[in-house]
Amino acid sequence: MPTYSEEDINTALTAYRSSEYTSIRTCAYAFNIPRTILTSRLSTRTSRSKLHESQQILSTAEEKTLLKAITRLSKSGCPITLAFTRDLAEEIRLSRFRLSSTPTSYPPISKR
Repeated sequence: MPTYSEEDINTALTAYRSSEYTSIRTCAYAFNIPRTILTSRLSTRTSRSKLHESQQILSTAEEKTLLKAITRLSKSGCPITLAFTRDLAEEIRLSRFRLSSTPTSYPPISKR
């Protein structure tokens, strides 16, 4: 599991582009990010998470909404089960389709 975030990568890229570091290697070492990641981002490649975003069931914003809801419920002492999480994710996804003007059929998030 990587110990760097997307924010770390963007900070490193900004530092490199503003000439704080003379080489990609030293910049990558300073931010503890693999050199290949910085090199690929500098050549305008899209990150894997952004590349496959259209294939995900929930959008990034919906995932953040789900995470906030789970965190809030967990702090209040509500037990969070897999079935509950699945139902909550389904509700969040349904709200997206309720807002659209064209009716859409979609498969359920997962089989129970």
